[in-house]
This record gives sequence, C-alpha cells and structure tokens, in this order.
Amino acid sequence: MKIAPDKEEVEKLWREIYGKEFKYNGEAHWIGNQYQQNPTMEWSPVCGKDVAEALRTTLNWKAPGRDQIADFWLKQLTATHKNLAAQID
Repeated sequence: MKIAPDKEEVEKLWREIYGKEFKYNGEAHWIGNQYQQNPTMEWSPVCGKDVAEALRTTLNWKAPGRDQIADFWLKQLTATHKNLAAQID
C-alpha cells in the first residue's frame, strides 16, 4: 500500500464489518465447553514484562512488519517495552 486510505474510507470499511447487529446462539454447546475449560479467565492489563516475554521467543532478523523494526531492536530497546504494552492495552 503506497497511499494510506483517508479517515472516511477506513471508517466505512469497519462500519460495514462491525456496524451490523449480529445475533448468535448463546446456547451453543461449545460456549459451555469454553467456560468449563477456562472458568477463571479474566482480563489483566499488559505490562512491559509481558512484552519482553513475548519478544523473547521471536526470531531476531525475521522480516519486520509494517513498522519496519526488526525484532532484534524491539528486544534490545527495553525502555520501549512499557510504552509498547500501553499501546496493546
């Protein structure tokens, strides 16, 4: 992608995906299975330690993502882990 879409195009795209009301079967058998497997699953904030742990298993010089930052640098620049966690949370 050479030119980023403007705000209206992005909003239209996501409105078409998430703007429609969707009814799901709350009685589906697999939902009960998930509750049994994860009875105490709760959300917890992401912290810098979580980011460091996730980065630990990544390959250093694998092709970088859209930010063009190799994992090696994300691992080494530990001062950024707290800010990265804030972006995730």
